[in-house]
Amino acid sequence: MAVSGPGQSFEEFFAEAWPWAFRLASFLTQNTQAGEDVAQDVLTAMSQRWGTADRPAAYLRTALVNASSNWNRRSRTTHDKLLLLAGSDSVEFKAEELGDVIARLPFRQRAVIVMRYHADLSESEIAEALDCRRGTVKSLASRALKALAQEIEQ
Repeated sequence: MAVSGPGQSFEEFFAEAWPWAFRLASFLTQNTQAGEDVAQDVLTAMSQRWGTADRPAAYLRTALVNASSNWNRRSRTTHDKLLLLAGSDSVEFKAEELGDVIARLPFRQRAVIVMRYHADLSESEIAEALDCRRGTVKSLASRALKALAQEIEQ
């Protein structure tokens, strides 16, 4: 992810940031359509306040993580409500079929894994995006890797 230079226009920032923002949001939501929506919403909000953030790339990362987390929360709530409405006999609702083991991780663990191994961010950058300490990032990564190893062994 490129860092905005002095005097860079939002259009230039957008052109550099869009592919990365879309991929990160898609991985975090495990849904390409949602990833596109989340990235568009975040970048639209940034365009309206362009020039106010000292580090636009860091701001974008944090905003994408927060918006993806919100999307996951709303999606889970909607899914749970549909299951309650359907009842056990009337309609069969299948949980999303996820081929990727990472999708089964809790959001913060998935976010750490995606940002570390896909986006190649440092522990400090991840901690900033998740608004936590570096030690928390290490702990989340450790738990995520342990869970992934257990899933793969089965």
